[in-house]
Amino acid sequence: MLIWALKKTTLLDYPDKIATIIFTVWCNLRCGFCHNKEFVLPNEIKKIDDLIPEKIFFNFLKTKVWVLDWVVICWWEPTVHKDLYDFCKSIKDLWFLIKIDTNWQNPKILKKLINEKLVDYIAMDIKTSFLNYQKATWVKEDIENYKESIELLIKSWIDYEFRTTLVKGIHNLEDILEISKTISWSKKYYLQNFKGWNTLDDNFCWTSFSLEELYEFENICKKYVENVHIREYDQ
Repeated sequence: MLIWALKKTTLLDYPDKIATIIFTVWCNLRCGFCHNKEFVLPNEIKKIDDLIPEKIFFNFLKTKVWVLDWVVICWWEPTVHKDLYDFCKSIKDLWFLIKIDTNWQNPKILKKLINEKLVDYIAMDIKTSFLNYQKATWVKEDIENYKESIELLIKSWIDYEFRTTLVKGIHNLEDILEISKTISWSKKYYLQNFKGWNTLDDNFCWTSFSLEELYEFENICKKYVENVHIREYDQ
């Protein structure tokens, strides 16, 4: 696993639970509004020698067995790494709970991790309605993979959330309506507002929605998804 950085402790992911967050590199998407381009673009990524070796990471975990509850694997797209399964298994061998933040472009590894109980919570990004996906991601991919991952999560035993980062100029009411229909009967859906700095596209000029507009989107979503929340900024 290519580990860019490690946040040793945080209380932000779970109330009253302590987590450590690892930040991976590379992504299959090129969303212009992405605000962490250093994790995505090859020419922005540190030299391999500068990344954190797995041995260092696991030595750290072994000293925190009685302190930490969760390991969060995120940023930028963990599922592009072929060793994600083995990495999660090694973490589980130390009895930590695992959360993965991801777009789940690879439903096969998702299914394997769920079936073998190697992940405990999943936060899945849904970039926009499937008719307009390329407008958000800037790449042409097989949308069926994302649809399959959504279906897997909704039918699974695992705890999860769906989330969409909203950008004025990319998303509209129709997109939000279509997403809500797609994930109807899901557990949780978060609407996250775009924050406009350090974007992958240096010339990105679209903006955030107002809080009033977010509440309008929330009301639309609640027609199909009962548990909808607003995060003023994406995370």
